[in-house]
Amino acid sequence: MIVFLVGMPACGKTSIGKRLAKKLQFTFIDLDHHVTDKENKSVTTIFSEKGENFFRELEAKYLKEISNTTTNTIISVGGGTPCFHNNVQFMLSVGKVVYLNTPAETLFLRLREDVKRPMFSNLLEGEIKEKINLLLQQREFFYLQAQHKIDTSHKSDEAILNEIATSLR
Repeated sequence: MIVFLVGMPACGKTSIGKRLAKKLQFTFIDLDHHVTDKENKSVTTIFSEKGENFFRELEAKYLKEISNTTTNTIISVGGGTPCFHNNVQFMLSVGKVVYLNTPAETLFLRLREDVKRPMFSNLLEGEIKEKINLLLQQREFFYLQAQHKIDTSHKSDEAILNEIATSLR
């Protein structure tokens, strides 16, 4: 089984994904890290040198490549991955898609402290909130297509892990 974790930046896809993979004895792959390993460039560098469209094409290519060559894998995809190149339909056709639905306020609290995310690092607090709300409006249509929607509000990581594991049975 392949499980794709989707959701906004800072919703916990990577941290939950690693723990879920361990719990289920699956392999874990972070798609952004996979792209950077394959291309020997950071996502930020790829964006700045070649543009978002080029990055989205790479992302779709590696998403399909990984999905066609692995089993029993948890794949954490970038926040925008489901929104491009029919990726959400592809993921639904080859595996289980889990949406980690995290409130905008929680995302804001996490992102305002996270200087490693170039999309948010140079923004003022009000701008971060606006960006989160705009991205949610643009992306939620795709996220809501997931077979499993996990509300992460006021839940421990352990509770989220258990809810995901139960939903996958």
